[in-house]
Amino acid sequence: MPTEPPRIELARLPTPIDHLQDLSRELSVGIYVKRDDLTGAALSGNKVRKLEYVLARALEEDADTVLTCGGAQSNHCRTTAIAARRAGLDVELFLRGARECPVEANLFLTLLVDAAIHPLAAEEHPNVDELMTARASELGAQGRQAFIIPEGASTPLGSLGYVRCMREILDQQKDGNVTFDIIVLPVSSGGTVAGLLAGARHLGFQGRIVGVPVCDDAAHFQVIVSQLMEGIARDHLPGLDTAVPEDLLLDGFVGEGYGIATFEELERIRDLAVLTGLILDPVYTNKAFAALLSLIRDGEIEEGQRVLFLHTGGLFGLLPFRDRMPHLMVP
Repeated sequence: MPTEPPRIELARLPTPIDHLQDLSRELSVGIYVKRDDLTGAALSGNKVRKLEYVLARALEEDADTVLTCGGAQSNHCRTTAIAARRAGLDVELFLRGARECPVEANLFLTLLVDAAIHPLAAEEHPNVDELMTARASELGAQGRQAFIIPEGASTPLGSLGYVRCMREILDQQKDGNVTFDIIVLPVSSGGTVAGLLAGARHLGFQGRIVGVPVCDDAAHFQVIVSQLMEGIARDHLPGLDTAVPEDLLLDGFVGEGYGIATFEELERIRDLAVLTGLILDPVYTNKAFAALLSLIRDGEIEEGQRVLFLHTGGLFGLLPFRDRMPHLMVP
């Protein structure tokens, strides 16, 4: 990176790459998993890489409080709350559905670090940016300094976390004497896939990247990723090719909606866990893994090729679904 912005070390890096040998033999495709669910324990998942840069900027601007938003079971909000405490910052979260959500999993961990919660009704969420800006002004009038983090920390600065991740992947390719033909990952706010694409262009990764929307659709994220790429080029990587490939985003795997999992989708999580010991979450990684399997089934990933699946975390998001899997009971 021409000029490396300040970052604070939050993630346990490098995260390992695991080879799913049994599944690879079964499907005649090399399936590997970049374990970004192991960036930490409570402080885990792909958001940690982004927050290393974003919270460094907050500290640089003398912030004492960070504001961000998401759903009541948001991985991003849980990660931000814990990371903010690590950095010595207060945190306030604007959470849709917080009043209706049981205090468990991500929400429990968020409350455990005493994050201040602003509950939002579904109809209020489209105005969340304005609500956060108003709250920042209120804090400013009290002599405080607030720093607003957009949902998912998906800013050009936050996306640099995945430019660094691409460098990590290239180093691991070299060390493991393996070349990945394709990288598959979930997409929910766009910053992770934009960072990987920017890193691929900047560092010379020759494979294909496939982002799988778990909300909205490819057209929606095409605009977001394009804006992020332009911001990365403008602010951090001058001369970067910012064109977004037409095949970057793969539609068709949102299912019944964001955060909704059918019985069949939950069964796929169980089946993969039994076969490989890898645990996916129902909101993000399981839907993206379904896309990976579909690409293999349809021949777009060919026999003998190697695919790297980016596991973005989300284990805590599986816990609220336990009642949907009644067969997982002690006899």
